Amino acid sequence: MLEAAQKRIRICIDRWDRSRLEGRAYHPILRQEAHFSDVNQLCTNLEKVFDAVKYPAAATQCRVFGKKSEDAGKNGVKQAMTQEKTANTTCAAGKKATFIVQVMYRQNATWQGQVVWSEKNETRQFRSALELIKLIDSAAEESGL
Repeated sequence: MLEAAQKRIRICIDRWDRSRLEGRAYHPILRQEAHFSDVNQLCTNLEKVFDAVKYPAAATQCRVFGKKSEDAGKNGVKQAMTQEKTANTTCAAGKKATFIVQVMYRQNATWQGQVVWSEKNETRQFRSALELIKLIDSAAEESGL
């Protein structure tokens, strides 16, 4: 069974402008950072992390065009995690903002959980990956990132 801290992902936003989001995501079990250069890459990497740690369990399997490779799931996290870090690296904080995300459920082909904006110590619930992205975007807008 995973401990509470192992169910959270730290998202460090290093660069944010109206058209681009860049940063790192860190999961304590994998002890690696996943670098992302846009929102799509962030969501794809997080989905691969959830599959790798088997939490939260997916209620549905995503449909894809063409054949789905059996090795894609095994190698997906290795591709998502571009730089290995040592065990004591924890993606301390983003240059612009830091969020602690806990996805509690993966139902209806999306995510449900809560996000904490670390700099303001504000917590919000989200019912979909899109709502999570909008919450992060609103934080960036509020703080003038």
